[in-house]
Amino acid sequence: MFLIDKNGEHLLKGLQGLQIAVGKVVKRIESGSSKKRKRQIQSWEEFCIKLHNVCQSNPSSTMMFSFVEGSFVTALRNGEWILLDEVNLAPPETLQRIVGVLEGEHGVLCLAERGDTDYIHRHPNFRVFACMNPATDAGKRDLPFSLRSRFTEYFVDDVLNDEDLSLFISQFISRGYMDQQLVNKIVCFYKEAKKESEERLQDGANQKPQYSLRSLYRALEYMRKAERKFGLQKALYDGFSMFFVSLLDGSSAEIMRQKISSLVLGGHMPPHVHFSYYLETSKSDGYSGNYVQTKTVQEHLGNLARAVLMRYPILLQGPTSSGKTSLVQYLAAITGHDFVRINNHEHTDLQEYLGSYITDTTGKLVFNEGVLVKAVRNGHWIVLDELNLAPSDVLEALNRLLDDNRELFVPELQERIQAHPNFMLFATQNPPTLYGGRKMLSRAFRNRFVEIHVGEIPDNELSKILADRCKIYVGHAEKMVEVMKDLRLHRQSSRVFAGKHGFITPRDLFRWADRYQRFGNSYEDLAKDGYYLLAERLRDEDEKSVVQEILEKHFRVKLNVKNLYEQVLFFLLVFSTHL
Repeated sequence: MFLIDKNGEHLLKGLQGLQIAVGKVVKRIESGSSKKRKRQIQSWEEFCIKLHNVCQSNPSSTMMFSFVEGSFVTALRNGEWILLDEVNLAPPETLQRIVGVLEGEHGVLCLAERGDTDYIHRHPNFRVFACMNPATDAGKRDLPFSLRSRFTEYFVDDVLNDEDLSLFISQFISRGYMDQQLVNKIVCFYKEAKKESEERLQDGANQKPQYSLRSLYRALEYMRKAERKFGLQKALYDGFSMFFVSLLDGSSAEIMRQKISSLVLGGHMPPHVHFSYYLETSKSDGYSGNYVQTKTVQEHLGNLARAVLMRYPILLQGPTSSGKTSLVQYLAAITGHDFVRINNHEHTDLQEYLGSYITDTTGKLVFNEGVLVKAVRNGHWIVLDELNLAPSDVLEALNRLLDDNRELFVPELQERIQAHPNFMLFATQNPPTLYGGRKMLSRAFRNRFVEIHVGEIPDNELSKILADRCKIYVGHAEKMVEVMKDLRLHRQSSRVFAGKHGFITPRDLFRWADRYQRFGNSYEDLAKDGYYLLAERLRDEDEKSVVQEILEKHFRVKLNVKNLYEQVLFFLLVFSTHL
C-alpha cells in the first residue's frame, strides 16, 4: 500500500520529471547495449510504468492498493522450505494453482490476480512439504490425483513400538533404574489406553476417544513442569487424567482412573486438592460471589485449573445449560483475567475473529482488529461458544493458535502474532450426535484441545443451585426439579417439548425461579409462573395440557387457564391507571 502524506505530492512531481529524463536516456542507449545494461533498462521501465499508474490515480484519494505476495510465493522466490499443513482441507481451486510449481525440475507460477503475464520461476532451493490426515476423518477430502501424483508420499503410522515409545518418554524422565521402571509403566499404560479406546471407551458424545502421541507428550510435559510443586505421584495423576480421563463419560472415566492407578501409580491414589491450589486467585467480583460451587462443579473447576496452569486450549463438551461457559467465566473472575466470548453460528465469518478494513474519520482505510486478535495480543481469556457450528474456514484458522507455539497468523496484515503469556482459549459445544445442526469435528482438530466432558447437573445439586442463587426456599426448588424430570420423561415417550424451542433446561428453571422470587409467595404463584414459562411456548393444546397436569400434580393446586389471563389483564389495567 502506497500512502501519500503532506510531502507526497511534491515527491510525485519530482518523480514525474525523473520519468521523462529516464525515457530519453533509455531511447539513446537501448540499441547495442549489453545484457546487463538491458536488464537495468528493463528495471527502470517497470519503475516508470508503476509511477505512471500512481500519477494517473485519483488525486483526492489518500491511498492506493498494491498486491502483497503470500507466504507461498515468497518461499518460491527466495528458495525457502514451506509446509502446507492439513493440505486436504484447502479448496480444490487453491490446490490446482500450485500444480505448475510441482511440474518437472523447473516449475513456474503465474499470478493472474496481479495481472502478470510473466512467470515466477521456482528457486533451486525451494522445497514444498505437505501434511494431511486420512480422508476417513470428518471434514477431510482426498487430494486430486493430478496433485497427489506429483508428491513423494510417505505414510506415517501411529507410534506403538516399545523401543520408540521408551525413547520418547525417556526425554521427560531422568535416567536411572527406578526411572526406567516408570518409563516401562507409562509405555504399558499408553498401549492399554489405545486398546481400550478402540474396544469399550466412550467420550461425552458417545464416540470413541482419540488418544495420540500429542496426548502422551502433553501429559508428560505437565508431569515434568508440575513435579516440583505437587510431587511426582500427583503430577503423574493430574497429567494423565487431563488427557486420558476428562473427555470420557462417567463409566469410561472410572475405567481409565483405575488404569492410571494400577499401571502407573502402583495402586496408590494421590490426595485430592482444591482447584484453587493450581491457580493464583485475586479479589472476586460480583459474578464470582454469586457462583454456587457444588461437588460436580468443583471437579470441573479442577480439570479446568490444571489445563490453565499449562495454558493448553480447552474444549468443554456437554448438553445445553450444563454450565460450560459459566465455569470459565467464574475462573476468569477469581483469577483477574478479562473474559470475552464469540457466539458461533453457521454464518460466522472469519472477519469476526480476525478483523477487517474499515474507514476512519478521515476516510482512510485502517485495519480494525477482531475479538480474537485483541485477546491474543492482550492476554484475555476468550470463549468460542458453539464451536461445532462455525464454518470450516473459521476452524482452520485456529490450527496454528492451538499448537504449542501459540501463534496467530493474520493474512490481511501478513503478520504472525505471538500469544500473550496470559492468553487462554476455551471452546464449548453440544454433542453433535444429540443436537441437530452440529457438525462432527475431526479427531485431529479435537486432539489439539484438552477435552472436558461437562455432563448434566445432578438433580440434588441443581435444586441447591436454584435455592442459593435465586434466593428461594429449597423445598420449592426441589419441586421445580421434579417438574423438569417429569416433563423429560414425557418428552421421551411422546413429542412434548420435541420442537426447536421445546427443550426444558436448567436455564428455564433459573428464569422460573427468578420470576417467582420477584413476584410470587405461594405454591399457586409458583405453578402459574411455571405455566406461563413452560406451556405458552407450545402450540399444541394437548401438550399444554400435559404441562398443566404435571404442575397441578406437584404443587397440588388447580389451574384455571382462563382465569390466569383475566388476572393478568386486571393487573395491567391497575398498573396503567397509576402511571
